[in-house]
Amino acid sequence: MELRSNGDYQSMRLPDGSTEVELDQQLAGACRFNRSWGYDLSNMELWVNGGCGGRFKITTTGDTGDGKSANVGLAIAAVAAIAGVAILAGKHGDDGRGDDSGGGGWGSAIRGQGGLCLDIEGGARPGRRLIVFNCSGGANQRFEWTRRGELRVAGLCLDVADGNQGEGARVIAWDCKGQANQRWRASGRQIRSAQTGLCLDIEGGRARPGQPVIMWFCSGGPNQRWSW
Repeated sequence: MELRSNGDYQSMRLPDGSTEVELDQQLAGACRFNRSWGYDLSNMELWVNGGCGGRFKITTTGDTGDGKSANVGLAIAAVAAIAGVAILAGKHGDDGRGDDSGGGGWGSAIRGQGGLCLDIEGGARPGRRLIVFNCSGGANQRFEWTRRGELRVAGLCLDVADGNQGEGARVIAWDCKGQANQRWRASGRQIRSAQTGLCLDIEGGRARPGQPVIMWFCSGGPNQRWSW
């Protein structure tokens, strides 16, 4: 099955029961997970951009009788780039371990309005809130995606606090539980909750160190645009 584009984002629906997608063979472009290809199990969607073309192996829940899942191969053709759709998946993408010392961990900074960085306030500890702050390179500012759509920082996950699905919901660091309120997806330069579709938003559009980052209706404003 092929998917082609003349310059826009392209996606296809995953088979019912899909649990994981892997790049089986790169056919075109530079295919990097969550940079030029990725998937969203909450919406059952596989996507490509940035010139990536590949053959993907899809694991489903269809048991073969020996406890193993069936795999489906899909050929995806080359797709033109979309500026700014990128979240870096490190080579240790599913590990995401680190500390608060600034000397360990993986991932990269996510910069927003005013050149400020996403930051777990006071160091990555469960329950501490997401803010923007001057970029320091510390472990509490290094983020990466896992193949489950999590955004990890120093071994914790970005979490919409209390599973709140409304505008204004706080975003915190929390132990990774695999819940819907800990899953994210890139859409242009926005970072959206896979649970609600709301965007990470610098509260009130006030780009200053220490300003909280909350969930809000996606408006496309500069306080909702992020780069890597």
